[in-house]
Amino acid sequence: MNARLLILMYHGLQRSADDRGCFDRRYSVPPAAFAAQMACLRAQYGRAFLPDPGEPLLHGTQARVMVTFDDGDVSQAEVALPCLERLGLRAVFFVTSGFVGQQGMVSRRQLRDLADSGMRIGGHGATHRFLSSLSSRELARELRDSRDSLEQITGRRVDWLALPGGRGDARVFEAAVEAGYRAVFGSQPGDNRESSPAQILQRVAITRGLSLAAFEQILSWQGPVVRNLRWRHRLLQLPKRMFGDERYQRWREALMS
Repeated sequence: MNARLLILMYHGLQRSADDRGCFDRRYSVPPAAFAAQMACLRAQYGRAFLPDPGEPLLHGTQARVMVTFDDGDVSQAEVALPCLERLGLRAVFFVTSGFVGQQGMVSRRQLRDLADSGMRIGGHGATHRFLSSLSSRELARELRDSRDSLEQITGRRVDWLALPGGRGDARVFEAAVEAGYRAVFGSQPGDNRESSPAQILQRVAITRGLSLAAFEQILSWQGPVVRNLRWRHRLLQLPKRMFGDERYQRWREALMS
């Protein structure tokens, strides 16, 4: 049995829709809340886990926590990076390569700054399309183009992939491995205690309005907050299977509007 590896997933850091970046009513975490969460993580764990190149993700006997970000929102460079550096923490930034330089997203310079600051850059697709909906040729191109673009900008190897929308199947996983990715991250909540390197890694989405007490339950991976996360994920599997990725996403956006 592996030691627990809890992987936190963030998106944008905004107080309101007036802040820079792409505000989302569910996933935009206020900067003050993020800072308090990172201070809590540091107090409990000392550091955020980020393996050196070539070091396995799932090993050892200690419980560890990893901090990750998806998409490439500009707030990740302008808000998250200073906070992480102040606390001596490192994180992984999964960036959609086609978003770089667009309004509300990181610029090429900011992406290089993240990499130069000791943060790890991972792929998140070239266009953020759901990978399982692509043909084999489109899938291979999406994975390759994303990786090549990010490596060209940062000058560093990109061999981790976060699935856009957190969704992917065995075909996507195999295509990612064939494309040279060494680890694939999803969005199913869990602590990876029973995971193996040949599986899609579980991550826990940190959402807006989460109290610090609830965050502490997530860090320990026990309590009613954790049970609710698991049940919510299970309940959402039915509409996802019924609608498919694209229709489910439109249904979710309609509910959130």
